[in-house]
Amino acid sequence: MSKNTSRNCYSYKDFIALIAEKPKAAEKIALALGSYGKLEKCRYYKVPYYVIRSDGRTILILPSAGHLFGPSTTGRGVPIVKIVWKPLWEFDKAAYYTKTYYMMMSSILPNAGSYINACDFDIEGSVIGYKIIESFGDVKKAKRMKYSTLTKNDIIDAFNKLSPLDLENVNAGYARHELDWLWGINVSRLLMKSFKNETNKSISLSAGRVQSPTLAEAIRRWIEINLYLPKPFLSILILGEYDGKRFLITPKNWSPKTISEAKEIKKFLEKNPVLNVDDYQESKEKVPPPPAFNLGDLQKESSRIYGFSPFKTQSIAEELYLETLISYPRTNSQKLPKTINYKQIINDLSKQSYKNLIDTLLKETQGKLNPVQGREDDPAHPAIYPTGEVPKKIYGDYLKIYDLIVRRFLSAFSKEAILGKSYVTLSDNENRKYKAEGLVVMEEGWLKYYTFSYPKINEIPVLRKNDKVKIIKVDLKTIWPKINVSLSRTSLLRWMERVNIGTEATRARIIELLYKRKYLINKGRNTEITNLGYAVYKAIELVSKELISPELTRNFEEKLDLISKGKYTKDEIVNEAKEFLTKIIKEKLNDKSIGKSLAIALGIEKPEEMCYICKREAKHKVLNYSLCDFHFMALSKIKENIADLVNILEDNDVNILKELSENKSIGLWIRETSKFLINNDIKIQNLKV
Repeated sequence: MSKNTSRNCYSYKDFIALIAEKPKAAEKIALALGSYGKLEKCRYYKVPYYVIRSDGRTILILPSAGHLFGPSTTGRGVPIVKIVWKPLWEFDKAAYYTKTYYMMMSSILPNAGSYINACDFDIEGSVIGYKIIESFGDVKKAKRMKYSTLTKNDIIDAFNKLSPLDLENVNAGYARHELDWLWGINVSRLLMKSFKNETNKSISLSAGRVQSPTLAEAIRRWIEINLYLPKPFLSILILGEYDGKRFLITPKNWSPKTISEAKEIKKFLEKNPVLNVDDYQESKEKVPPPPAFNLGDLQKESSRIYGFSPFKTQSIAEELYLETLISYPRTNSQKLPKTINYKQIINDLSKQSYKNLIDTLLKETQGKLNPVQGREDDPAHPAIYPTGEVPKKIYGDYLKIYDLIVRRFLSAFSKEAILGKSYVTLSDNENRKYKAEGLVVMEEGWLKYYTFSYPKINEIPVLRKNDKVKIIKVDLKTIWPKINVSLSRTSLLRWMERVNIGTEATRARIIELLYKRKYLINKGRNTEITNLGYAVYKAIELVSKELISPELTRNFEEKLDLISKGKYTKDEIVNEAKEFLTKIIKEKLNDKSIGKSLAIALGIEKPEEMCYICKREAKHKVLNYSLCDFHFMALSKIKENIADLVNILEDNDVNILKELSENKSIGLWIRETSKFLINNDIKIQNLKV
């Protein structure tokens, strides 16, 4: 063995080579299996690996650094369909650090007598381990090791229950990588070539099989948000009092149609400050405990509670897994199987800061631990659960995510919460109807453990028919409804889950890539689309609308899933993608509009006309002013709604436009266009748009 190997290590033959996905996983596996015999830590070019010798056999535990190989090509130009898998360090500068791992594997593995792929049990782990064994060993002598935690007991159990290689997962993984690579290199090269043909300049542009539809959805949301123009409604807010208890009362299924009507009702209520109780109802709602987390649920909850991005949450969860604190996090399952030793885990957790909670849980369940099961399942791994191991080196945000997982796990064993709801209908002397609603927690159930979902308490007095409620105060409020569409990392994650593109392991990374590429940027609490992001989207749309459609991506996702079930071969799906991409690339190879669109959007070339408001390319003329698509759409929307706004608010056009230009509840382009109309003294109702 190399002189860089430590003194107490030497060359072995006919040993068992166990491949772990990462150095920390290799260390945990080595420590778990160390009970079989003498454990030594060795190094090869600073890469640590482990040797266990016992009863005449030798086990070498070798870490990878994730993927050591990836699809590449020797071809230039476009379209490219020839794929060659190469060491990542040979063609990707960012992956050069993997060279030492590659060299270590290439030096040690040829001498092994058998092989174990002990990388994470998912499609990526299957590909990582298989490709390493295929390149430097013999896959015919290889087995698969499956585990969901890195605890000693689970690792020993998995080592004693090896199974054949999961070749369907390997083929599905190969196909996914090759599809993503074909999409990325062909569409990206077409965009860059088109741009260079138009401008004689080079630029780095990126498109992707899942990335491009996600960018398109981000832009759809961005446009909807910036063109948002709601119709306001007028609300009457009444502070009522009964038996010394005050509570909020609002109109029931109606609102004043105009400001003057609202003022008349307010005046009437102030002169007649009593409401009659028409009906009072109480009910109970049973709220079942939520299931243990899958990755998507964990990402959404940590965003809601702590504002963490999906990528940050996933990264933290993966570190907690490698620290043996939780089970494998990249799972879609919301189910906890009976094979898990819950009693032991809960006993171990009671030695941490959860003792009081666990004492309460054991008393509540009388020691019968039957977790609620969610709908989602994953054949590879259960829902995320804590192992019971004591955290030693985690602080801050890591502790927050760990605590979230523990509390959600505990709540799954608890009973349902019971909410008390009350609802009262009231009327004034002119028989206008009003309502008030109350909510209290009658039995906490699972809410004791997962307090992050505790509802907002709103108590109202117990009332009877014909009781009289005193009016203390009446307020009028003009309410502009807030948009129910959002653009954020978490909203994009929800969308990807809903339309079924990407996987639980890849979605957060793809979303993060859009920010890294500067297609999306954070602006305060909001996400904005950059000129570059919009330029790439429009260029891809010119190539083929199918490329930004979730339907095409989902179709291939479903076929990739069927490869893992043995119903398609890798070559069938990859060849279908090659044919599709080759056809559209050849059709658009000489389309000058793609390069022109990119050059104008990125400010390299000046458009024939520029928008008076934002300086983007203008395609519309209004009076003597040029407007871009966005501000022309905004102008059309204002024109369409101005009469209703004048009627509701009982004000003139100018004051309405001033309100629109300053109201942050309204879309940016609506605000900008309103300001443009005011500053240029343009009468909106006389415009033809």
